[in-house]
Amino acid sequence: MKFPKILASAFALTLLFNVSCRNSDDPIEEELPKGAYENGIIITNEGGYSTPTSTVSFIPNDLSKQEDNIFAKNNDNAVLGNVFQTIGFKGDLAYLVLNVPNKVEIVNRYTFKKSATITSNLSTPRYIAFTPNHTYITNHDFATVKKVNIYTNTNEFVKSINFDRYAEKISSSNGFVYVQTDGLTYDSSYNELATGHTISRINPATNAVDKTITLSDELIIRDMIADENFVYVVTSDYTNSNLYKITSATGNVEKITLTGVAGAQKLALDNGKLYFMTSGKKIYNLAANTPNALFTATASYAYGFNVINGNIYVSDASFTGDSTVRIYNLTGTLVKTLSTGIGTNGFYKN
Repeated sequence: MKFPKILASAFALTLLFNVSCRNSDDPIEEELPKGAYENGIIITNEGGYSTPTSTVSFIPNDLSKQEDNIFAKNNDNAVLGNVFQTIGFKGDLAYLVLNVPNKVEIVNRYTFKKSATITSNLSTPRYIAFTPNHTYITNHDFATVKKVNIYTNTNEFVKSINFDRYAEKISSSNGFVYVQTDGLTYDSSYNELATGHTISRINPATNAVDKTITLSDELIIRDMIADENFVYVVTSDYTNSNLYKITSATGNVEKITLTGVAGAQKLALDNGKLYFMTSGKKIYNLAANTPNALFTATASYAYGFNVINGNIYVSDASFTGDSTVRIYNLTGTLVKTLSTGIGTNGFYKN
């Protein structure tokens, strides 16, 4: 009568031993690589206005090699377009915004295989932002087109929001979409003129503007970026610069005068720190609302700028041949120099 109990006990011990062995000795599954362009920097080359010379380059985080023309290479030598404006990321997808062909090419950000194209209702698209349910694309042609187009996650056109003045940079932050609705134009002598001083907020619940923020200076809005909680706007002329820090949930604005800084114009965020570059190619970070000069970059025409993983990327753009990219560390030591495509204008962490 006791024999079945002995067998049952032995079976239970054997099962426990096997489970224990599997838990301790089986190899741990590692996450498979997502593609050749994971863990690196995507470089956008704007190309020429009248010729389809836009391209995309890639370098890994260790800067050990460079691969050019990755859109063409992974899409049967497809031509990307003429004027490659920017890239936006949503999940595993990268949205490549081209404003002369009036299209947005959608690719897998890690393989660069194309999956879709947006063309509906685009007119000189500029910049792109996302919420969980929608895609937002600014359009302006420096003349009559001044709008944001809204699309579903399946790229179906929903509506346009028209503005009195330019719709340029666009960012999503804390559930809202912020649009730079003013910027820069020129008089008949090609002197710079501000077109106004507003930032507009779109509420994704209604896809309508629910707040317009008027900045308190008369300088030109040069750039706008955002993190999860704040939107940062830089304004300047040839002698003065201001930074506006907008709490995205409320629209409340803090104005920071960048004392002693002329011509601040390009913003970057890296590891929670804010950086900017001036028209004189001076690089600063912001510490306790105080601008801290780091170094002056070398470039004839400093066009693209970003700070990624503690490295500062500056493009010396050419629109007749290859551009030059210089990569610096935070102390200004030159780490690497690259030869890139025509009109290199952006650097993106991937």
